[in-house]
Amino acid sequence: MPAHAELEGRTALVTGGASGIGAALCAELSDRGMAIVVADIDYEDAQRVAAGLRQRGGTALAVAVDVSDPDSVERLAQAAYAEYGSVELLCNNAGVLLFGTIEDSSLGDWRWLASVNVEGLLNSLHAFLPRMSAQTGWKHVMNTASTHAFLADPSFTALYTATKQAIVAVTQGLRHELREQGFGVTLLCPGQADTRILDSQRNRPERFGRRADEPFGTGDVPLAIGVDEVARRAVAGLLVDAEIVFALPSEGLEQFRGQLEEWWRLADDALVRHTEPLT
Repeated sequence: MPAHAELEGRTALVTGGASGIGAALCAELSDRGMAIVVADIDYEDAQRVAAGLRQRGGTALAVAVDVSDPDSVERLAQAAYAEYGSVELLCNNAGVLLFGTIEDSSLGDWRWLASVNVEGLLNSLHAFLPRMSAQTGWKHVMNTASTHAFLADPSFTALYTATKQAIVAVTQGLRHELREQGFGVTLLCPGQADTRILDSQRNRPERFGRRADEPFGTGDVPLAIGVDEVARRAVAGLLVDAEIVFALPSEGLEQFRGQLEEWWRLADDALVRHTEPLT
């Protein structure tokens, strides 16, 4: 694993880099000497983040990307490699959130969530892994899921949770599949973080239909951990090739542990019943 200094001179690409956790990752990695590709569907804000990094003495490029569009992601990869020649750290961070019951959610709601959170991840891996595999030396993939992926009762977030569970499965598979090629792979699971994720629909394309209701508004996430802290934990984790990094407010830690215990209790009860005689 590289020490902090060994990140210097390498390149990190962050999808969803124009705001929230993505922007904080860009700043943290830039401070450690990495060149940054700030990739986001919101090109104006991506440019603002990249300009801020350059003003602080960093090296940064903003690129517009719609991760749900494989051609757009391929153009992102071409731009990153044309500018820097390599990408050593791929942060698949772009993600969107909707609340609502399964019954009341439209097919457009599901397709939008899945196209960004799941297909966006796969599009990025498809574009970057062959290029990164051809590189020698340290290389790492970090995929952003959520603590929601581990909830036993994902009421009103089942569709979102399903996409995050998919990211967990893909990331765990990647970690084993890419080990022989010299990759590190880390799963980042934030809890309530101080981001604009409640306002995800600000960038929802029209092709996915009407906007869904937003029962909790589009403002700040309550009782949230700061995104700078999430980024620090994420980078510390990838530097030691951690399999999973959790980042959530300390006030919610015991509640989350209880939710994990509930999930495993459900599984254990089912296994106990499996051993009982059939009647």
